Amino acid sequence: MSTKRSASDANGHHHEDGHRPGEGDDRTMKAVFWEGKPFEMSVKRVPRARVVNDTDAVVRVTTSAICGSDLHTYHGVFGSSRVPYPMGHEAIGIVVQVGPGVETVKVGDRVVIPDLPDEGHLDIEPSLLSQFSIYGFGKDFGNLGGCQAEFVRVPFADKSLFVIDDDKIPDNEIIFLTDIFPTAWSALDISGFQPGDDVTIFGAGPVGLLCAYSAILRGASRVFSVDHVPARLAKAKSIGAIPINLADGKPADQILKIVPDGTTRVCDCIGYECVNEKLKPDEGFVINQAVQIASAGGGIGVIGVYFTEPNSKGTPRGNTLSPNVSFPITLFWEKNLTMRAGGVDPKPLIPILLELVKTGRAKPSFIISAEYQGLDDAPEGYRRFDKKFETKIVFKFPWRREDLAVASTGEESHKPEAILYDGPLGHDEESFEDFARQRVSKRRRRNAYERHPLL
Repeated sequence: MSTKRSASDANGHHHEDGHRPGEGDDRTMKAVFWEGKPFEMSVKRVPRARVVNDTDAVVRVTTSAICGSDLHTYHGVFGSSRVPYPMGHEAIGIVVQVGPGVETVKVGDRVVIPDLPDEGHLDIEPSLLSQFSIYGFGKDFGNLGGCQAEFVRVPFADKSLFVIDDDKIPDNEIIFLTDIFPTAWSALDISGFQPGDDVTIFGAGPVGLLCAYSAILRGASRVFSVDHVPARLAKAKSIGAIPINLADGKPADQILKIVPDGTTRVCDCIGYECVNEKLKPDEGFVINQAVQIASAGGGIGVIGVYFTEPNSKGTPRGNTLSPNVSFPITLFWEKNLTMRAGGVDPKPLIPILLELVKTGRAKPSFIISAEYQGLDDAPEGYRRFDKKFETKIVFKFPWRREDLAVASTGEESHKPEAILYDGPLGHDEESFEDFARQRVSKRRRRNAYERHPLL
């Protein structure tokens, strides 16, 4: 059961620094910012995202989330060297503006924003992570802005955005298509997973839980979920995984007692900020345990982050992590193992996973433990997520009176920011998601009438 939190005045209105709904500037927006202070986040009112290039779109966010990768920034070890910059790379919403070069995405479309937008050119050769353009990690990673914000500018919108044409699916089932569901799915792919394989998954945070969930969906014979947080292990057990508590001893010792030959596949969904069985930081622990657990001829998939950076204003604790770890190469070689690692582009997988969600076969929202209304309490959300008091936090965005400047005219006017709002005015507490889904339903009914006007 998720909890709901909000920062409100006595009348229940969300505001910041005296700002009250109806009194704000529709040219500004709220966004979460990293300013280079470990274990601190801030919320700022900044200029609203806008179309810069002809192929851009602007999306009004209905739901966004905190990702485990955001915690690496929160800890001061990952991200741009230059601060401040806006945070977040998981969001969905409704298109409110498009550039003149956008052809397929329309104002009013409800869309998924992948964390890695299209780069506008064909990559013949694989690129390094340092060359990626990704939301929420600052100037050194594409300078795209962040998705923990009320509005997001999306470059190359036609190829970057995925339109959701089903108004019945709530945001909570779709939000994870932006990053962590495809990432979790890919962890299995790069491990060499096949139906019938047994799997060990390190981490029962959001990505680890979705990896275990994906393995079960895809026909794993048995799934071990390794973590040390009781609530997360309980959630893993609830979906059919076998919980292995790291605090009870080395996972290899525990798992090899159950399956002496090990598991065919192992997935690392934690990365370099992992801990050992004594719950002490130990960067090489998961990799070494994975080699011990993998059975002969098996495979290891690593989608946990291993990307060290030197100290800088943006990564003030970068040097606390090493770019090198010890590795049991003899055992790895003797077992004839394979290992693949790296970041994940969600775009190729979004259509596949969206169909699983549409049919109800996949319901990834089970990982959510808290919903925050607006962004005012984002710093507290980061603290709770970092302390593992929450499994996954999402932000819900209330309808603002400022948005009426966007929604006051119907799309028949052909204005670039025109969308039709049929609801009552002044309901600031109403979720913007409700409007987005209403908008999809209206368009669906209109399209049906145009095809069959006598129905």
